[in-house]
Amino acid sequence: MRKWFCILFLLYSSVLLAQDGIVKSVMLDSVMVSAVSAGFSVEDFVGYVKSDTSFYLGFKNLRYYPHQYTSELEVFDVKNNSVGFLYRQGHYEVADNKLVVKVDSSFNDGRIYNRRGKYRYYTPEFFDYIFFPKDTLEVSKYSSKEESNDGYSQNERNERDAKVIIFNPGSVEVEKSGSKKEKLAVFDESMQKYYDYIISKKTYKDTLECYEFVCRMKSDLSQDEQEEVLIRELVSYFDRNNFNVVYRKYIMQYDYWLIDLNVTVDVEMGYAQDKLIPSYINYKGYWDIPFSKPEIAEFKLWNSDFKITD
Repeated sequence: MRKWFCILFLLYSSVLLAQDGIVKSVMLDSVMVSAVSAGFSVEDFVGYVKSDTSFYLGFKNLRYYPHQYTSELEVFDVKNNSVGFLYRQGHYEVADNKLVVKVDSSFNDGRIYNRRGKYRYYTPEFFDYIFFPKDTLEVSKYSSKEESNDGYSQNERNERDAKVIIFNPGSVEVEKSGSKKEKLAVFDESMQKYYDYIISKKTYKDTLECYEFVCRMKSDLSQDEQEEVLIRELVSYFDRNNFNVVYRKYIMQYDYWLIDLNVTVDVEMGYAQDKLIPSYINYKGYWDIPFSKPEIAEFKLWNSDFKITD
């Protein structure tokens, strides 16, 4: 078992004062202790974590470059019995900055849809909206109509909230939202008392040397304190060559008043030539919110055979 050494860093330099809500203490393993002695900067690294855009740009590549996909979605009842299953294979066609998502083959057990051919559940509807849009979309590596601030549908608002959770935890948008999303601001000074922050060295898929950054809820919190923490664990692997995020895991849990949520998301990134792309996405989640039936679902998406055209 790796022995942990806890080192307290008081981040009072002028550089850190410019980074609002920055982490004030970090735990390092013995390897990282040696790395600090050799010149590794914890302050700079935390800045990279907070300002990272590589993960988001990798997901934009998912829509910008043609590729093949395979997906599985399964819905369960409260006793964890399967009540619906949907399998699809297909491809993304992209030409002249226009995206069309094609379904080449599919299978469902008949209980995923109602008699009118609509989904019985919200979870598959949401993932369709994110990954399998039915309409032709205009896409760009640099900007997108979908990022406009003009009137949102409910799905569009949900998509933006999902982007905040997945791509920019601790970002300014989260910290200044003035809503429940402040619970996602894992680097904000008000949230630091609830978390341990850990940096270590890891090897991703046995080949790629990475820095692992873990933000994990403290184990000794009271029940009231736990209710203030939505993200229970956030794990990111940063490619040591370029600081791209090549892996991310979230565990989110919230059980308070009328809202009950327990979700785990794993995202494995890869490279198509030199482009960062999401190769595998796994969502496992339970949520129960007012005016909707509780849903338990697992969604898996594999992306492959990207055609890099530039």
